[in-house]
Amino acid sequence: MRVVIVGGSFGGVQAAVEIKRRAPETEVLVIEKQTELGFVPGSLALILQGKATSVDELRWITRAELEAQGIHVRTGVSCTGLLPDHQIQLSTGEAIGFDRLVIATGSRQSFQQEEVPSARIKTCKTEQDVTDILTQLEELETVAIVGGGHVGLELADAFAQTDKQIHLFESDTMLMGHYFDEEMIQPLETAIRQSAVHLHMGTFVESMEETNEGHVRLCFDESDLTVDLVVLANSTRPDNHIWQALDRNDDGTLKVNAYLQTSDPNIYAIGDTIKVRFQLTGEELYVSLVTNALRTASIASQNILGTPEEDPGTVRVSGNQWFGYFVGSVGLLEKEALLYPEEIQMAQVDVPVAAVSKEKMKLKVIWDAETEVLLGVQLVSKWMDFALLDLFALAIQQQQTIHGFQVKERFFHPAFRAPLLGFSGLGEK
Repeated sequence: MRVVIVGGSFGGVQAAVEIKRRAPETEVLVIEKQTELGFVPGSLALILQGKATSVDELRWITRAELEAQGIHVRTGVSCTGLLPDHQIQLSTGEAIGFDRLVIATGSRQSFQQEEVPSARIKTCKTEQDVTDILTQLEELETVAIVGGGHVGLELADAFAQTDKQIHLFESDTMLMGHYFDEEMIQPLETAIRQSAVHLHMGTFVESMEETNEGHVRLCFDESDLTVDLVVLANSTRPDNHIWQALDRNDDGTLKVNAYLQTSDPNIYAIGDTIKVRFQLTGEELYVSLVTNALRTASIASQNILGTPEEDPGTVRVSGNQWFGYFVGSVGLLEKEALLYPEEIQMAQVDVPVAAVSKEKMKLKVIWDAETEVLLGVQLVSKWMDFALLDLFALAIQQQQTIHGFQVKERFFHPAFRAPLLGFSGLGEK
């Protein structure tokens, strides 16, 4: 069997490695339009923060590593569309046949659904983007970041540690509205306003254009601002324009069944190319997260190799550390309660981050009022604890009750973890 995977980012690589590991006799070909494989999208912040010194350190896997596993790799070539008889067309003019095709072409950032190619208007999804920005860095004085989601906040935090004047634009009235209830993200917003970043909340950038002087003029709310560089960090959208022969949803995502098969059962789609089921409400969501790409890649790989498994959907686990605050979220939000079929209960509790620390972590816990099954947790603290976020994510996926979560044995050390005494009494009728 020959499996062709179009897209060499996280999902595409995960699918290739799993298929080859489980079925070594399978021919696996990865096609990636960038000249290098494995670049970490959005990783400009790591260089600005001093966590990496060059773009060469921002690759999580290389072509040589895949080829050493027997996986064929083509880079610097694009897929331009589907052909009859289970073939794809490449930008070189070649036609490549397949028995199974995995679409992992990911997503892109654009301004008002249009590409805005410019030396001064950039995304940071590719190695070339990051290289171009770093080349300009010393001469920049003012930078505008459009989008206050994961990438935008990470960039704003990183740029705030430089001597640049930073403007962050978010069209919503709150930050990270898809992942947090308003009161839980408020400490982060306050910290941003107290930083060197100029935060423009509820502000829709209507237009942007590069001037003859080499600057960019942004227009918004009957105002304008001239900056040296604009970084697009707004909502990503699927890049599915080449898959015209396949059924798509109104938002451009590819339609898939529970096994991640498209309208052609020999073609699978994963990651940012599709919508997935939100486990807590059953609704279909567009979730542009690496966790979603990796999970769907694993499910598609298993189905391709003949072990049918439905995609369980996402619990939308997300976390990061920005402006001195660790924030994390998984599962149902309070504002989504109307979408959940049963009555919910919730509580906010403060728990010590460690047995020997007076620092507190604020938790917002949501559970089913009748069954006491955990449905959602949000965390905010100045103490970073991604392991705890993972524990909550696993508990929600396993439908643990509050009591069931409490009696699970977990790591303890007085300098790093405290007993979750704040959970005592939650859910008791």
